[in-house]
Amino acid sequence: MIAVSNTTPLRYLIAIEKEHLLGQLFEKVFVPAAVHEELTEARTPDNVRHRILSLPSWYAVRDAPETQVTAFPVTLHRGEREAILLAEIMRPDLILIDEQVGRMIALGRNLPVSGTLGILERADTIGIVNDFPQVLKQLKTSGFFVAESLEQQLLQRHRARRGGM
Repeated sequence: MIAVSNTTPLRYLIAIEKEHLLGQLFEKVFVPAAVHEELTEARTPDNVRHRILSLPSWYAVRDAPETQVTAFPVTLHRGEREAILLAEIMRPDLILIDEQVGRMIALGRNLPVSGTLGILERADTIGIVNDFPQVLKQLKTSGFFVAESLEQQLLQRHRARRGGM
C-alpha cells in the first residue's frame, strides 16, 4: 500500500513518536515538495524537523506540478493543494489529510481519505498500537483537536475491538 500525505498527519504522528506506524502500514508515504518544505522550515518543531531530515525509508518527496488549469473551489494551503494533485496523479491507497476542507475536496475528487485518527485507529485494529487510549491522550496533549463526541466513539470502537475491555 502507498499513501500521499499532507503536513498535519506527519507532524502530529512525529510529535507523539508514532510516525513509525506509517512505515508499518504503508510501503511508501509520498509527500509533495510543499509538504516537505513545511515540515523542514525553521518554525516547525525541532523534533519534527529533525525526524523528517533523517528521511525514514518509507518517506519520499515527489513534485506535484500546479498549472493554470488546476482549480480548486476554495483557497487551500499550498501543501494541501499539492497533496491532492499528487494523489490524483499517483492514485494511492489513501491520501492522509486532516483539514476538513481539504478532505471534502479530496473526497469530491474520488480520492480515498484518512487522517491522523484514522491511521491510529487502523494501527490499533491490526494490533500495532498497544495502548490506544494513551496514544489518543498524547495526541490531544500535542495540540491535536479531537471533538469529545469523536473521542468517545473512537474509544468505544477500541473497547469493542478488545472485547469490551
